[in-house]
Amino acid sequence: MKGVYALAQALRQLLRHPTASLATFFTALLSFALLHLMGLLLWNLDRVVESLERGLEVAAFLKDKADTEAILGEVQTWAEVRSVRLVTKEEALAELILDYPYLAQAKELVENPLPDTLRLTLAQPQAVREVAQRLKALPGVEEVEYGGELTERLLSVLAGFRLGMAVLGLLLLLNTLFSVMGTIRLSVESRKEAIAVMLLVGARRFFVQAPFIWEGVLLTSSAALLAALLSGLAYRFLAGGVQGLLPFLPVLAQKDVLRLSFGVLLLALFLGGGGAFFASRAHARA
Repeated sequence: MKGVYALAQALRQLLRHPTASLATFFTALLSFALLHLMGLLLWNLDRVVESLERGLEVAAFLKDKADTEAILGEVQTWAEVRSVRLVTKEEALAELILDYPYLAQAKELVENPLPDTLRLTLAQPQAVREVAQRLKALPGVEEVEYGGELTERLLSVLAGFRLGMAVLGLLLLLNTLFSVMGTIRLSVESRKEAIAVMLLVGARRFFVQAPFIWEGVLLTSSAALLAALLSGLAYRFLAGGVQGLLPFLPVLAQKDVLRLSFGVLLLALFLGGGGAFFASRAHARA
């Protein structure tokens, strides 16, 4: 019964101050929608980087008279290397002819210009630059190539995006918190006399505060639910467009979107309930 009373009072207070309630609702809606969408994009960018790292390969081109077995044995002892395979110049030429069949006629006319190549996949993709430098230092290695430049750039972008999101997210959450507290203070002021009477007759502090806490929770949770729906639809639209152009890029599954939505809802409950609690506790003391 106490819970029903508190909820009914919270709804009356929301209707009593519609302008302040709507202002808080839309402030929270914007904050949670931006947080949710940025979180989805950041998570998806993480997946893209992980996918690139899994496919990262280092190629070491060997000199003509290099001691292939010695180099292969040395590289196989490195902890950062998951696997290494030797692609001979004959195998490399055969692969090239499969891709470009018209080269088959030229094969008999010129000497095979391709070198023997070691192809490494890494157990620790973040060590790609270090592995490439160690390969270059080995005798018999003429040149080393790897696709780590793109991954490193993406990691730099990801780090900057995380920092920007953290700063913007903090500002949005503080704005939402203060907006909730302002609305709750307005509700408290309008019921100051009723609160004083309840405290005089022995009402407990939580009984007095419960309607205001419900008010804050209703404002932020409803905004978070709508924000999760809108930003989830926006993400699906963006992800569908990107996959249409680049079908090999990974996107988040529906369960991942729902997991993040649940996290945003928990954050909304904490902000709404916490903000309302702190805004009303000074007036709920006997």
